[in-house]
Amino acid sequence: MASSKLSKRSPVLPFELVEEILYRIPHGSLVRFKSICKQWYSLFNDKRFIYKHLDLSREQFIQLAHHNESVNLFNLETQAPSRFQGTPEIRRMIHCDGLLLCQCLEGDTSKLVIWNPVLRRFYWIEPSRQFERYSVVYGFGYDNVSRENYKIMRFNVMKNSGLEIYECKSKLWRSVDAALDSCVKLWSPHYQSLSMNGNMYWIAHRKKGNLETEIFVQSFDFTAETFKDIGCGVPFETECTSLCRASTLVLSSFGGDRLSLLHQHKRVDIELWTTNKVTDEVVCWSKYLNVSGPDLPILHYAPYYNFPTYFIDHKTSTIIAWCGEFNATKNYIDVIIYEISDGEIKKQVVEVAGHRLGYGCHNLCYVYVPSLVRLPE
Repeated sequence: MASSKLSKRSPVLPFELVEEILYRIPHGSLVRFKSICKQWYSLFNDKRFIYKHLDLSREQFIQLAHHNESVNLFNLETQAPSRFQGTPEIRRMIHCDGLLLCQCLEGDTSKLVIWNPVLRRFYWIEPSRQFERYSVVYGFGYDNVSRENYKIMRFNVMKNSGLEIYECKSKLWRSVDAALDSCVKLWSPHYQSLSMNGNMYWIAHRKKGNLETEIFVQSFDFTAETFKDIGCGVPFETECTSLCRASTLVLSSFGGDRLSLLHQHKRVDIELWTTNKVTDEVVCWSKYLNVSGPDLPILHYAPYYNFPTYFIDHKTSTIIAWCGEFNATKNYIDVIIYEISDGEIKKQVVEVAGHRLGYGCHNLCYVYVPSLVRLPE
């Protein structure tokens, strides 16, 4: 009798409230929760839930350490990296909706795979033809008419030709009559590429006159399947030749529908610029944050070792930056995560991620948002 009364008084949450709670549960836990009941299993496979959960998820870093062929997902909240075993020999990645388009090497042959680390699933894609390894540039996005219709673009950046698109829905490659303007050059497109809201973005430059060079943002629209200049030149003066020498210029996203640009010139102030929505008729930059002081980190490029990257923590308006730093005592590259705000800089050394100096020992990091988005079937 007592048991019966207790069960009657036991509160049962409305499923709508349970769903709202589940939106805020980490992806790894959701994968484990799938087997709890049929209702949850059905919910976690529902596209509406998957994409809303994705839109509410926080950004993290995912790191490739080629010296020991490992891939590490670094969670800033737990301060602990998760290592993925059994991954292919990945050399470059592009992130879109929790899916990673990975360029892998097998001898001298380049292969493509779409990978979801949370679901631990791989989807291999056969290229329609082979380009030279260093001449091909990839993009990863989706058609805005159907978000789950993911597309891959690739073209020969050396010859500015041979653009092809692969649709995951049809599982076919096709040629597309689209090319960059002949005067446009993408800057470091293998490592400085951004997929945001379904489209691709790169830092690019072009000659405006005999001496003047314009640096701007070039995009590729996966719905129209064409290159677009969004009319967004960088908001400061810099020489194109200085980008790899004295300046750091890193493109990222902000809020899912705006661009952000981190700039540090000759080891001085760190500037962060953001745009309005890239879908607006006029896209322009405004300064979001300026950090100065004697103890600023040097967010520089180190060829063959580390390329800096970052994202903005929306709750604290803090820059979360990842880069490599040379440790002269150990002849070692330490991997550093910085939290940079207007009044404070925090530094954390990621012990498991560093490596000794050596030609070809890439140690790359990308901004990544975990998701339950399923691979093409």
